[in-house]
Amino acid sequence: MSLLVTCRTLVLVIFCGLVTSQKDDIVFPDQISPRALRPPVEPAAADNAASLRSRPSQIVKKINSVDEFLRMIGVSPSEVFSLSSRMGESGERKNSKMAEQAVCKPSLKVVPTYEPNDPSIFFFPRCTRVNRCGGCCGNQLLSCEAKETETQNFEIVVAKFMGDRFEYQGKQVVPIDVDTKCECNCIIKPSDCTPKQIYKPAECKCMCTNQDERQKCNEHEEKTWDSINCSCSCRNPHECSTGWFYDQNTCRCEQLPLSRSWFSSVTKETGYRFGQTQRPENAPPVIISLSDADDPRRKPKPDPEYK
Repeated sequence: MSLLVTCRTLVLVIFCGLVTSQKDDIVFPDQISPRALRPPVEPAAADNAASLRSRPSQIVKKINSVDEFLRMIGVSPSEVFSLSSRMGESGERKNSKMAEQAVCKPSLKVVPTYEPNDPSIFFFPRCTRVNRCGGCCGNQLLSCEAKETETQNFEIVVAKFMGDRFEYQGKQVVPIDVDTKCECNCIIKPSDCTPKQIYKPAECKCMCTNQDERQKCNEHEEKTWDSINCSCSCRNPHECSTGWFYDQNTCRCEQLPLSRSWFSSVTKETGYRFGQTQRPENAPPVIISLSDADDPRRKPKPDPEYK
């Protein structure tokens, strides 16, 4: 008997624990939800990651070698390489070598020389190599761009196909842009910002000016902040049933209110009041004009008594 009582007690304890762990907040009218007392929700992880990347962007902007990178983080290059030589290397590391930074500078790139609209025109050479900016920068927010560019003229030979043979058309000069100096600049430009944003060159990003609205939005569990449009919206908007609408303020379906202005406007135009069944005295009579002379309704009907 005692064993049965013990088993029943154990089952009751487990069941109560499950119910307690899965309970939801019950909020009665005029009562503050416990969720409102919780600490504010932190900004999205994407915003934090972008902020972390933007802080050191100007520091690593001019880093072009492993030695410079080690010195930036406070490590001596001699300590790193001497430690590896003393401990020895094996496997894949033994057969590997230190990668070199592809610095941002002009380098030879293949570019087309000419693009004619006439399919019968042939030219040579079709492409050539000129200096164009290339390479990587020390941060994902930066890109290698041309700082100085000049236009150089190149000659090509042009021919035209005349049915069964080529006919020489002569030489043609084509201008091609050549990059002479490069630098790392922010990928996001001031022109990318919206009217509600200001540009932060040190962080390579556009920042919303209404930061107070952003803070209030992040405090609401059901809402999320749009850092591009600088607006707050509901996380999971959905359609509502007939007679209801989705309220962006409360992030839930609300009942459509019955507008009194609609009834008042109809009453002024027609002279009728909703709820009464008789025509009011001041309402004009309804007159239907019969413009057609042949309409049988305009002709008098004969008296049945003298027919």
